[in-house]
Amino acid sequence: MLPESKEEFFQSGHPVIRQLREIKEIIFEDEKELPPGVLSLKKLFQRKQMDEYHIDCLVLYKIALGVLKILRKLSDIPVYPGLIDLEDFYADIRSLSPRVFLKNPGRFQILHYEQEYEWYPEDERMFGDVVLFGEEEQKKADVRLLYKVLVASAKGNVRIPPKMNQTDYSELFYQTLPDEWKQIFEGRADVDYEQMELLLRESIEMEENFARKARERRCEKAGKHDKKEEWGAEQKQGVGKTLFCLLVILRTELEEAGKISRLLYQQQDELELEASLSGLSCEQAFIYGSTTISLRKFRSYPPGFRCQCIQQIKEYSVGEALILAADYMEQTMGSRGEGEYRTYLIADGRLENDKVFQVAADLLEKRQKEGMRLYLVSGEDSQCEAFARLEKLVEHQEEGNVNSGNSTISGEDRAGI
Repeated sequence: MLPESKEEFFQSGHPVIRQLREIKEIIFEDEKELPPGVLSLKKLFQRKQMDEYHIDCLVLYKIALGVLKILRKLSDIPVYPGLIDLEDFYADIRSLSPRVFLKNPGRFQILHYEQEYEWYPEDERMFGDVVLFGEEEQKKADVRLLYKVLVASAKGNVRIPPKMNQTDYSELFYQTLPDEWKQIFEGRADVDYEQMELLLRESIEMEENFARKARERRCEKAGKHDKKEEWGAEQKQGVGKTLFCLLVILRTELEEAGKISRLLYQQQDELELEASLSGLSCEQAFIYGSTTISLRKFRSYPPGFRCQCIQQIKEYSVGEALILAADYMEQTMGSRGEGEYRTYLIADGRLENDKVFQVAADLLEKRQKEGMRLYLVSGEDSQCEAFARLEKLVEHQEEGNVNSGNSTISGEDRAGI
């Protein structure tokens, strides 16, 4: 005979509860605490935390794989926990393979006990008037949960496809999902847990192969231009000096939202390689614009850090972003003293050539005369009057120092990366 309440049920030593306690990823508060430093997925997926911990597609795939493993173990018992909130899942992302934990199993829907989620069914009407989940309803709920993880949605409910807003990156991550996942989430495919795990492992392998090939191409490029020998000869001279790199993201083409992120990440890879070989200490700062202009000030980031930039960058913000870059570089050069100062303008698409831009270009030219180096990192479509003005600034800079190398990096130079 079943206990009268769920609390009694969890305290009774029932075989189902004993099986739950054998799943090491499930945390019973009366037995052990969560490891230090873990964050709930709901908190982790807030924009501030996403930026601070640099959560990219690869990290999300690995977190989703950890969530799926727990869901599979529950289905094997079988236990149908009903709707699980993201705040019940916790992740430790300090390692290369994030560990995922599930807390509060007492909230599970167990056998004939109702689930305890106050926001259901208002936010999840796809389940209709279902109160208790069976195997099929649970699978639908689990697929929905994986969707929230893969698009990094901190909301209780999110559309398919999601709508971009100022507080999350859901649309960005949805667009980068393989088509197989989009078909699953749009209801055009019926899959089991094993197939979803296989898809996740393939997605992780694809992202890791991309990163590895990018590193190989960077090494080949460095060898081709004899950069290793050049940086090695200067290594002793570089010790103790600081390389200040200001990266300004000027425009994103919405047709391919990930293009400018790739340009940014690859530039950061090259800077990291140069700093490690030359012995320089590298500090980075970032400026990007959307409805407002944002600035991340100079600081030293750990190896492998890649700035997650905002994807929707408005044309009107280009000149304002460049003015902020010129002013911030002037302030830094005046306060930090000796060091190498560089500004990388990362552009993708046409730039607005208005009066604000013209003022900004004059300020950049003035910073060049004061010792700042200007570089352009561009997509294939970045050809317009404004971009031509920036190219002239770079060309004039190169005429003054023929040994400095080409400071304009086009999309063709990055082909295949």
